[in-house]
Amino acid sequence: MQAVWKAGVLEECTRLLERERDEWKDVELNVAVIGNSGVGKSSFINAIRGLNADDEGAAAVGVKETMVFEILSYEHPNNPMMKFWDLPGVGTVRFPRITYLADIDVYDFFLLLNSTRMTENDTWLGNEIHKRNKKYFFVRTKIGVDIRHNRRARPRTHNEEAVIEEIRKSKEDQLRIDGCDDVPVFVVDSYKPHKFDFEKLNQQLIKYFQEQSRTALILSLKSDSQHMIQLKVAELRSLIWKSVAISAVGGAFRRHDISLAMDQSLSIITCEVMSYFKQLGLDSESLQRYDKLYSVDYDKVQSLVRGALRIQGEGEVSLEEMKSIVARLMSSSWSLSTATAVKRQLPLIGSLIAAEMLFRETESVLNLILDKFEKTAIEVMKFVAVSVASANEIETSGGSRILAR
Repeated sequence: MQAVWKAGVLEECTRLLERERDEWKDVELNVAVIGNSGVGKSSFINAIRGLNADDEGAAAVGVKETMVFEILSYEHPNNPMMKFWDLPGVGTVRFPRITYLADIDVYDFFLLLNSTRMTENDTWLGNEIHKRNKKYFFVRTKIGVDIRHNRRARPRTHNEEAVIEEIRKSKEDQLRIDGCDDVPVFVVDSYKPHKFDFEKLNQQLIKYFQEQSRTALILSLKSDSQHMIQLKVAELRSLIWKSVAISAVGGAFRRHDISLAMDQSLSIITCEVMSYFKQLGLDSESLQRYDKLYSVDYDKVQSLVRGALRIQGEGEVSLEEMKSIVARLMSSSWSLSTATAVKRQLPLIGSLIAAEMLFRETESVLNLILDKFEKTAIEVMKFVAVSVASANEIETSGGSRILAR
């Protein structure tokens, strides 16, 4: 870095800082989703990426899902470097055991899916992955089907939690017998990602990956819980200095018009703020996703976001609206105006002083905005959770009334 400064290559310094800021986007993450045909691998891959079957890039589900005869990869919509691989069922003529895991080193992690009782193939896959010093989680899918069947069979004594725990304990016991008692078990329903263990699964995935991969994973996954929002905020906060450095270096050392330099700094910071907005699920696309997946009223949740951020109007928050918020916060800062004055009085030393002042004040502004976005994102998540809970209650009570007839 010192050599770059001495050479006076400002552009090279800026590019270096930009690479530092965006290095997580270059980290490859390959997660293999394995299991017998019909266990719901495609539906699961859609759910963990925050998609439904109608979305662009979604895995085919239903009849088409069971007809997959090749290994398919699906990019995460937030990060094309993160891929979920759908591996066809093992033990068929096309995919015999002897060659099934030939390319095991391609994958960083495995998710072994099962929707009924443990099969011989499940046991074999788990043992083989274990032998090759790879890690995997066991995911029991389609739990909603088991709950509905139990409710229909035992309308008076049905207990949802008891059904879940019975299935979970059964899988844990079987894994223990197979010598894989350290493998976590997650119970999920791909059509109800807000219920059951989807959030726990995401948290455990994050804990498993190393620091750089962990950052990539956190910033790729959707903000579908308060805990995930808080994890994202922590990661974004740790990256603030890199974006601030890009802004401060450019603003303090440009020899031309000061106001132009400030405008360029404002544009850099606004783009950073918009990335926070999207990461925390406050952008229009994320809010529409809640509408599609959970039937949450889009207009209401969009109004909630605008109200929390004190932005007048309706509909999607535009780049210009966000830029005006950032400009207002930056213009109210005495440090920015002082830095400009110092730079004018002391062109050489003043540039260094100005860079430091710009850095500190811009850092403060970004932290302030991130705090506000975090609170707003949590409010949105609470709104979604209440809507989903109400829908689930209606569904459950409706089912009970039908059974009572």
